[in-house]
Amino acid sequence: MLACPICHKTFADGRCECRRDWTETGGVPDLYMPAPEAGEDVRLTERVRAFYEERPFPDYRPDDDLGSLVRNGRANPFTRWLDEEIPPRAKVLEIGCGTGQMSNFLGVAGREVVGLDLTMASLLRAEAFRRRAGLATVTFVRGNLFRLPIAPGSADVVIANGVLHHTADCRAAFRAVGRAVAPGGYLVVGLYNRYGRALLPLVRDEHAHGKTEREKAWYHDQHQHPVESRHTADEVLDWLAEDGFEFVNSCPSLSLGSETGRLFERHSPGTWLGRTLAQLSWVSRARDGGLWVTVGQKQGA
Repeated sequence: MLACPICHKTFADGRCECRRDWTETGGVPDLYMPAPEAGEDVRLTERVRAFYEERPFPDYRPDDDLGSLVRNGRANPFTRWLDEEIPPRAKVLEIGCGTGQMSNFLGVAGREVVGLDLTMASLLRAEAFRRRAGLATVTFVRGNLFRLPIAPGSADVVIANGVLHHTADCRAAFRAVGRAVAPGGYLVVGLYNRYGRALLPLVRDEHAHGKTEREKAWYHDQHQHPVESRHTADEVLDWLAEDGFEFVNSCPSLSLGSETGRLFERHSPGTWLGRTLAQLSWVSRARDGGLWVTVGQKQGA
């Protein structure tokens, strides 16, 4: 999946066809290239990078091993659903992988996984655990989601959970990551919902009080980030259609009172009124960050 962000050709012997030499830190290639022409605010990107350099999230415990990775992955409904849905030999790209827990977990089954992030401090933690666990099919790389070092249409599943709303132009970011999805493949995007985030100011102090340091770190990441945007279901449905994707599913469901079921199981997005009522019911989810996940399938298979 890896490709030069300049000439878009795959690598041979650590170099691409345009002959640019890329650096590497601790086994992690640095393929970041700024992309102001694609909607990136480079100064804002630097603020976000600095934020996570100070707060690599989530971190590993000293006693974490392959067993604890699997247990934690299976205990989380979202990562468990992904593991149940994505075939073992699939090619998976995780955008904004952070310290790589999800990428490493999905690699346990032998999937070819690329975890991409902006922050080298997080990626070095991800790579260190990958080596300890012997996960040979997982690769971590520093790159820019607006100028992906990924061959277009090369990933069966692209995951960008809790990432795109931390950019200057969420719509442009959505379009950029969708280009990496192969025809018939899936785009899994988690965004802050405008309704689910509405009561956030009322729960900030309450949520942080009495929590462990790890829980406070999660809280800080979810509620104190230097930049964020919030989006409605209809907004994202329009983005999917414009970029050549069909809506598959969402979590929470866009139908009031319905369950998400299997993550890649096709559901109707319902009516405008039904979607609005469903999102209004998410107002109480501010304590969980107001995050919701949408799944789309790329047409043209």
